[in-house]
Amino acid sequence: MSTESPSPQALAPPAADRPDAARVGASAFAATPAAAWSESATRPQPDFQGFDLGSMPRAALRASFLERDLPAFRAEQLFRGLHVRMIRQLDELPELPLAVRKALDGALPLPRLRVVQAPISALDGARKLVLETRSKEVIEAVLMPMPGGWTTLCLSSQVGCKMGCDFCATARLPMRRNLSAGEIVEQVAVVCRLRAEEGHARGGVSGGVAGPLAARPQNLVFMGMGEPLDNFDAVCDALDILTDPKGYGFSPRRITVSTVGLAKRIAGLHARHPHVHLAWSLTATTDATRERLMPVNRGVPIAKMVEALQALPRDPQRKLTFEYALLAGVNDGDDDADRLAAMAIEVGAHINAIPFNVWPGAPYERPSRARVAAFAARVADAGAGISLRESRGQDIGAACGQLAGQAIAAPGAG
Repeated sequence: MSTESPSPQALAPPAADRPDAARVGASAFAATPAAAWSESATRPQPDFQGFDLGSMPRAALRASFLERDLPAFRAEQLFRGLHVRMIRQLDELPELPLAVRKALDGALPLPRLRVVQAPISALDGARKLVLETRSKEVIEAVLMPMPGGWTTLCLSSQVGCKMGCDFCATARLPMRRNLSAGEIVEQVAVVCRLRAEEGHARGGVSGGVAGPLAARPQNLVFMGMGEPLDNFDAVCDALDILTDPKGYGFSPRRITVSTVGLAKRIAGLHARHPHVHLAWSLTATTDATRERLMPVNRGVPIAKMVEALQALPRDPQRKLTFEYALLAGVNDGDDDADRLAAMAIEVGAHINAIPFNVWPGAPYERPSRARVAAFAARVADAGAGISLRESRGQDIGAACGQLAGQAIAAPGAG
């Protein structure tokens, strides 16, 4: 994210009108032409030239309307239209006066993702959504049915990834760009529309509003393509929109953000969103092994990340998990289990152990069932909490570590 993006403070009205506006909306202005900011912040442009409306949290949207002498309730109407009714054409918002819609004409096109394919796993019902952006890049999201009838949606935050984790298929893709907050949120909107069309609307969501929002998934995990904390501003703005009670209305307790270990962003994420759950993709218990598997460890060794986690205020309702991909003969030994248990106890984390999901050309193998069971038992015997997690959608390339941003071939295709 560009460090030269205009500060959201420049848009903010008095504090009484914007409880959180000074801290939100930075990602929505990244594409704003520099010329639009050449005047004093007290003399903003009369229109919304270059604004990414779909990426703006409600507080930032209100602030921008107030700066242009437009009523704040019009911003509320726009926000609700975008994120409750999920409208993607401004002319479908007749409640906005013509003068407001004309002022919005210069804004960037509203985010839209086209569903290229949506294969469903024959093993567990997981659905991989292959999505094309307006700029013709392909990303993937995964909708996973869970026990008890709940659903979890795995979101992507970047087109590609530059972290270079050796066991992850996404790392084989070139890092093309960050997704905007609007594109991250649009993945949720796509799923809401799809589930509503299939009759999964359950009512009682966002004040009982009928429509696609009533079919939203119950849980969100930022564990798809890309490193969420490497796209910090957009991810935080997306979280603002997704947790807004006047928008998608997700409880922060239903959202998990994963990171390979960008320690410098941990405190900032907690400051913006203190109640979302945090998952650390650990996968090794020594720096030597982790540097080979995950290049990020060269700049952020294990001890540094542990220190960042320990500095977080303890919150019994916020979950901290270690994601640990088990690789045969690499990180699945008894010594690894002992170190992993000690580390989890030290920071109060629960361990999700994930037997490696093989993908074409992968240089690693999945441990045997006996080895996986022995590893988990040893960790548990040491006093740490551990769950064995079988990733869903393995037969359609939708499992953890398999997302590669590619449409899969139709059955029987040659």
